[in-house]
Amino acid sequence: MKKISSLWLIAEIIFIFYMLSLPGSNLPNVDYWGQDKIIHIILFGSLMYAALFHFDQMDNSFVKTTRARALTMIVCILYGIGMEFYQKYFVPSRGFEVSDMLADAAGVIISLPLYQKIKLRK
Repeated sequence: MKKISSLWLIAEIIFIFYMLSLPGSNLPNVDYWGQDKIIHIILFGSLMYAALFHFDQMDNSFVKTTRARALTMIVCILYGIGMEFYQKYFVPSRGFEVSDMLADAAGVIISLPLYQKIKLRK
């Protein structure tokens, strides 16, 4: 199960990088502001969820602490911020949006209680 959780986490990181690297001209025209933000929430929420699942599969007790979860949240949020800078400077027809960073952070934050709730049900 550890190997699967590692692959899932790596796949999430690569998938987010791929999706946020698509040029703006290759994306459908989004008329509704919320659709783009919902996608960001889902992408980064699933990243955080995969990280939490991965850490729960590990034997190391530190990765199951509140401090480790907080550090994981910070890293996921920083990844979202970094991707916005990457889009601004390296991806054609894409820009830097603070609202995307906020949506990324919202996805990360929402996934923690969601993960805990699902974990308790099992």
